[in-house]
Amino acid sequence: MPAPPTPSDRLPLILVADDVPENRQLFTLYLRGSFEVVTASTAEEALEVLRQRPFEAALLDINYGGGMDGFDAIRAIRADSQLAYLPAAALTAHVAPEDRDQCLAAGFDAFLAKPVRRAEMKEALASLLALRTSASKAA
Repeated sequence: MPAPPTPSDRLPLILVADDVPENRQLFTLYLRGSFEVVTASTAEEALEVLRQRPFEAALLDINYGGGMDGFDAIRAIRADSQLAYLPAAALTAHVAPEDRDQCLAAGFDAFLAKPVRRAEMKEALASLLALRTSASKAA
């Protein structure tokens, strides 16, 4: 019987928050095998889930059906001393250069325009995880 995974050999834990069930399912399929994926359907749910376990990165939609949006969520993450370290990418269908700038200015570390391809998402997550690694070495 194989030994249980240790923290060093477990898959990185990633949160994917999107209000569209098909997007959550697709993004989970994109990341399966390389990451352990937890999903949320609202910004409020994303914050709740992030406070329950130590995640390595988060992919957050910008627009939800109501309540908080992705900008509210990233501001809450950056203001929370327990979560402020978390590398996060914005997921949005708004693709103008000013949309990207607005996301980065709000506190996101990366920007993914929908529709996003699997390779692009995995590359963005690799960059986010590298940010986390370099930030933990600097601390």
